[in-house]
Amino acid sequence: MGRASNRKKARRQAEHRSAQASQSSPHEAAAQQAMLQLGDGAQALGQEMETPREQQADACLAWCGGEQPVAAEEPRWPGGSLGERLCTSTFLARARNAPCLLTADVPDVTVIIADPAHWSVAASVLVRAVVFDGMRVDHPVVSMLLDVLAPIAEAELAHGEAVEAWVNQFAFEEEEDQPYFPELDGPVFLLSTCALMDATRAVVGTDPLREIQAVLLPVLDGAIPGLDGQAVTDALIGAFATFNRCEQPGDADVLARIKRPDSGDALEHLVAIGLVSPRDVLRVGLTVLSALAELCKSGSASILQRVA
Repeated sequence: MGRASNRKKARRQAEHRSAQASQSSPHEAAAQQAMLQLGDGAQALGQEMETPREQQADACLAWCGGEQPVAAEEPRWPGGSLGERLCTSTFLARARNAPCLLTADVPDVTVIIADPAHWSVAASVLVRAVVFDGMRVDHPVVSMLLDVLAPIAEAELAHGEAVEAWVNQFAFEEEEDQPYFPELDGPVFLLSTCALMDATRAVVGTDPLREIQAVLLPVLDGAIPGLDGQAVTDALIGAFATFNRCEQPGDADVLARIKRPDSGDALEHLVAIGLVSPRDVLRVGLTVLSALAELCKSGSASILQRVA
């Protein structure tokens, strides 16, 4: 329960619709100050004034100078193709309509960190940048926004641990409130359980997992220097299997071999097993997403045919 059940619940909802700074950078110092504003009172006030969807719409307008964002251009992919599956998936389709990072009026760091609606917009902006606008993860503007979100990602991961501790200690004591964090706006959740899940689903299609792994491994093995491509591939496939039926020949053997993320969150799993630091988790996730998106830019129905 705890962290895992919260993530699964959040994923189902999404399908249908703190950092400590011992060596403070400017972003970290701003994060520490702004995160203090996310108390229960601020949460309640925000809920009274606007719904989360309305808050995100207002935040999105702020990134575009008050105008509606222009959707990223994308080729017309054949029905059932890799490209079509990628572009029409739930979260990635929304991210295509996010503000373009190259032309956006990026709000001040303190504004982004203090408002979960801006976290959500920022995550979508980053996804659009690497999936649809062809920007590299090491682009200065992408790196800048990743640095802004890094303390929030650390707080998000720390919250998962706090929830587990709460479940173990206070689950049956009604007077104790569960630790609060706006999970559905968390950048780790949005990048991993939403964007990476969409991209992985597009890659897998209806193919056997063993054959998919054989294609992914050499791609992901070199995507991030020093990071084990096999571990990343296993984390993606394990998370995919949490939310999808895997019944092709050999799938059961693949799933029996790998350690599947309890929460269905590949990035959270890589942090939990010590392969990725909380501060680097978004950068790693965006790099993996970029690699998966490139594989999916094809009119082929299968990634196996694409590379044959």
